[in-house]
Amino acid sequence: MSPVPLFHYCNCVNGGTCISYQLFSRINRCLCPKGYSGQHCEIDTESQCYTENGQDYRGTVSKNEKNEECLSWDFPSLIRRDYHAGVRNALQLGLGKHNYCRNPDGKAKPWCYIKSGYRTLKTDCDIQLALYLSTPPTSFSFPFTEPTCGQRSSSKYFKIVGGSIATIESQPWIATIFHYSRKMEQNKFVCGGSLIDPCWVLTAAHCFSQLGTDSSGYTVVLGKSKLDANDDKEQTFQVERIIKHHEYSDERGDFTNDIALMKIKSASGHCAAESEYVKTICLPSENLVLRDNSQCEVSGYGKEDNWNIYYSKILKTANVNLISQSLCRDEYYDQTRVNDNMVCAGDVQWKSDACKGDSGGPLVCEHNGRMSLYGIVSWGDDCAKEKRPGVYTRVTKYLSWIESHMKGVNFKSRSLPK
Repeated sequence: MSPVPLFHYCNCVNGGTCISYQLFSRINRCLCPKGYSGQHCEIDTESQCYTENGQDYRGTVSKNEKNEECLSWDFPSLIRRDYHAGVRNALQLGLGKHNYCRNPDGKAKPWCYIKSGYRTLKTDCDIQLALYLSTPPTSFSFPFTEPTCGQRSSSKYFKIVGGSIATIESQPWIATIFHYSRKMEQNKFVCGGSLIDPCWVLTAAHCFSQLGTDSSGYTVVLGKSKLDANDDKEQTFQVERIIKHHEYSDERGDFTNDIALMKIKSASGHCAAESEYVKTICLPSENLVLRDNSQCEVSGYGKEDNWNIYYSKILKTANVNLISQSLCRDEYYDQTRVNDNMVCAGDVQWKSDACKGDSGGPLVCEHNGRMSLYGIVSWGDDCAKEKRPGVYTRVTKYLSWIESHMKGVNFKSRSLPK
């Protein structure tokens, strides 16, 4: 009786694979990668401490500060409480058939229920906050615990072309690239980008076609919600190095190999610090090919239509659907402009799209419970023009190139499991 993969959705997270058994087709379970367990692979068996207030903590500490054992979240008497294994969003909150500490209500740190006589009490857990390095190496400045890519603090956005205003918490991996204009004596917005590692931003090569790759003129800001305003959520970085793909070309207007890396560091030599507003995006696994019509998101500060003079001052996001390679290449464009290193995406009603100014920004798609960087905004004919979808650099084709230039950086820890 051998397990076989299931290809329909069955709620596995953290790279878990849903399998069934040939003799019992209705019996299925999640096969979890190393370091994860639980019914949905939702439990991080290696996590020893928490970051921020611990809302994302999914470890296995199960005692409070008095060394008392926690009640299981499916304990019968908890059904009358606000948080238990039976609440509608239990998986998202980390609750289930276990007694591990969690923070479903956003308190100061992870907690759990304990039984004290006839009373059920809510108590803080015996778990330590992850410490930051006092003098972190320039290649890594997250806490000691492994950061979690592709998990946003919020998915809120409010009603890019035809898109919606987005909170930075919903797109915490987006990077904003500026270049200092001596003529205007100020930093001017250039392109978007994606934080793929605390020290590295991935963007489009064509962003540097006019201004060049002298890193001294560039600044990268993370956690930015508005182009024309600054706040304490932001982290600002100098650019140590810019690496354009060696075979990038736009001679025929096709922007082939349109990808570039930026190595960033703060004035004090630090890299990005994970927060509610700044997180890394997962790189896709090398063999990831999402189905046609899969819904993804594109975000940035681009113009709201091709004829606008100014960029959007507020971060926006739009939903777009992946378009089959043959349809995009043979009917919407042509074989000389669209190749296998590109992916096309557009709105089914041709009302939402990336536009000028969104260049270099992320096309992110959900896979195995996390957001993954599937494409980089590259080119298109006009914006939201019928039968002229946006064309994106296909990130899966460049993983070895990315890895080869991120020397000394724990690149694979940012990737989704293959």
